[in-house]
Amino acid sequence: MGSRTRGQETRQRILEEACKVFGEKGYRDATHAEICARAGTNVAAINYYFHSKESLYRAAFEHLAEKAETLYPFDGGLPASAAPEKRLQAFIHAHLSRMFDPERLGYLHQIRMAEMFDPTGLLAEPLGRRLAQDREHILKILRELLGPQASQKDVEWCEMSIIGQCFMGAHGPRDEGPRAIFGLDATEVDRLAEHILTFSLAGIEAICRKSRERAEFVQGASGADTSRSRTHDDECQY
Repeated sequence: MGSRTRGQETRQRILEEACKVFGEKGYRDATHAEICARAGTNVAAINYYFHSKESLYRAAFEHLAEKAETLYPFDGGLPASAAPEKRLQAFIHAHLSRMFDPERLGYLHQIRMAEMFDPTGLLAEPLGRRLAQDREHILKILRELLGPQASQKDVEWCEMSIIGQCFMGAHGPRDEGPRAIFGLDATEVDRLAEHILTFSLAGIEAICRKSRERAEFVQGASGADTSRSRTHDDECQY
């Protein structure tokens, strides 16, 4: 085995063990000594391969986030031309699947929660960038479903409602929280995704109906041609 291959393997071991230590103890309580002991290498290896603890923390987060995208892509492997209902279902299913895979993604959720309640500031850029990408994906789907005349607030609040339902599956401390209350586990992902989709599409239909009524009221008040409201019926998926 060449020295370059050994070096790559050492770097990968450090990265994998860092994900665990940062997830279990948080950034501040994680130490070079523990990470390197678990990886079976000397403490100088972190500075050699990652230059600093801060850089290793960012690398660990990116490694876990990329693993989540590989395992459960939000597009579900569907083309952009697929029906928006199918793409929304794929998004919901992927979101839930990520939460119910603690063996492979549990440390990612722990790091994110730590940054939410005790932020280091070190992950502000990658967290913000990935959140923006995820939001762009679902907002595009919702805009297609709601139609061009729906307000941006309506679109964003639909996003908030769907994500809020998905987060009911988040793992709580000491196995408490919604999972325990509602008896949720990995075997329920398919059924839960179908329920959230059905519930959300019904809500989207109601928002579309309200949007049409609002448009008709404005048109009636201004004496505009009411045929414009019929045009919106065609533009809205519901």
